[in-house]
Amino acid sequence: MTARLSTGTARFGVAAIILLLAGSAQALTFISPMGEPFRTQAGDKPPEEVWFERADKNNDGKITRAEFLADAGHFFMALDVNHNGEIGPEEIQHYEDDVAPEVNSSGFGDGDGHARRHGGGVSHGGNAALDSEGVSSSGDSSDPSPPEHYDATGEGASRFSYLDLPEPVAAADTDFNRGVSPKEFVAAANERFDLLDANHDGVLTRDELPHLGGARMDHDPQKPGAKHPPGQNGPNPR
Repeated sequence: MTARLSTGTARFGVAAIILLLAGSAQALTFISPMGEPFRTQAGDKPPEEVWFERADKNNDGKITRAEFLADAGHFFMALDVNHNGEIGPEEIQHYEDDVAPEVNSSGFGDGDGHARRHGGGVSHGGNAALDSEGVSSSGDSSDPSPPEHYDATGEGASRFSYLDLPEPVAAADTDFNRGVSPKEFVAAANERFDLLDANHDGVLTRDELPHLGGARMDHDPQKPGAKHPPGQNGPNPR
């Protein structure tokens, strides 16, 4: 009991530190489409730009599907701490508690690894890449003050991201077995790439990605997962 309490207290402390930093007026946070957090300080490069430049391997100003999948693979391998080829329940919990505590709607985890698995409209969800088959190429009121780049209308990670996915890693668990396989993760990556590829040309550019830090809307309001400006619940409000 004491060991469990100590572990829980330590996790709470890590989450508190990260969230307090994210809540600082000097900090910016971005959660990538696959759930990876990027944090920078005011005056530095915006965190979404840090993600874009890393994903754009050939620096041509575009993220291809292959590059997007490679970036997903990079993060999958980072989350698969025990290297068993799956993001298991304990690794999902580690993600929610320690890696990206922003996914918790109230700022901190509820400890069950389930409550934040829903996604607002998207129901399914370092160089290790995932190919098209999902195979690794290498074999309460206590919340901190909202940071800049914060969408108060969303929940969890969707407050800091392009997509309405409160918990983007667990959202990839489509068979609800409390784990995420490479195949599930790449299926989620393909779906999210299609959602962000507004003009359906097979690449993502900075101009077509939703803007962060203010009113945001996906280019097609009819799409699942589309974000709407504050005060709007959907297209053509009456």
